[in-house]
Amino acid sequence: MVYKKGFDLIKAYPTEFSEDIVSVRYSGRTEDFSFSFPEKKVEHIVINLCPTEPWALPHWAILKDNTTNFLHRLEKVRAEYFPDSRCCIVVEHREDDLINDLIRFGKKHEWLHTYSMKPVYPYDAPVLILKNVLGLKITFGENPIEHGVLLLEAQSITGIYEHYILKRENEVRLVSISGTGLNENRILKIRPGTPIETVLKKYIRIDIKYRVFINGPLNGTEVEDLTQAIDWSVKSIVVMEERDYKTPFHYIRAKELRFTTSLMGELRQCVYCNFCDDICPVDLEPALYWHCYSRSEKQKARIYALDKCIECGLCSFVCPSKLELLQVIKECKSASK
Repeated sequence: MVYKKGFDLIKAYPTEFSEDIVSVRYSGRTEDFSFSFPEKKVEHIVINLCPTEPWALPHWAILKDNTTNFLHRLEKVRAEYFPDSRCCIVVEHREDDLINDLIRFGKKHEWLHTYSMKPVYPYDAPVLILKNVLGLKITFGENPIEHGVLLLEAQSITGIYEHYILKRENEVRLVSISGTGLNENRILKIRPGTPIETVLKKYIRIDIKYRVFINGPLNGTEVEDLTQAIDWSVKSIVVMEERDYKTPFHYIRAKELRFTTSLMGELRQCVYCNFCDDICPVDLEPALYWHCYSRSEKQKARIYALDKCIECGLCSFVCPSKLELLQVIKECKSASK
């Protein structure tokens, strides 16, 4: 297998969700929808409907098979709050019906544009999607609004329309749950403020050890305390079975990508395979950061264009030695400030 500038996670790890969307009951205190409208003038709005991670919320759950209805909501939100902006909706290049719907609407509304791309991770990351869609170069962590660009989630469009324009209460958010630690993958309606343990209790496997991640295992956040509440930033929850054993003769099977959480169980020395260099979407050599780190020379890592890293986590993912390269990079960045 050859890894070149990103990876098609969806093809490698196809994930199916039930089309039945289930509401999670919770009677405790919840959090109402709110949106921080930027003070700076918005010239471009970019909405991504092309997820590149298999655990991400699929666009059909948001659009509910009614693209036109969603576009009319977007039209009203734009007219009310961002009247001078141009909107670009990013879609997967094989979604012919969706693309055609967008193009038809765009012919009558000059402010709407469509951009299609392959669902290769992490090309929906802000640094890469803005470079490809608008030709705009920003650095990792930089707020696009400083350049007049607003990245909007499709669910935020719905939230702004219902909460601020229609003056309705908007208390639920769609969240996908998936992974080897669950009995089934589902899309749930959740009231932010609901504890994660309440969300997962009907679906989690009780016969295994597992690890829980918010917004994905690659660059999301691991949850240690399941009483933690869901907030409006949560898009997905991934539950993975924990394994703590080593694979014999791992160097013979280095090209087999096994999605596992057994970081410490697999941890070995760098084998100089160059997989991390090949897969990096921004042309870095992550192994160099590991060697700086292992020699207690974290500050030296900046020599190797450390600031270009977008923290997608692919280097850790592809590493046959299971080196925690993303964590190493974050520590090197902190040491270099």
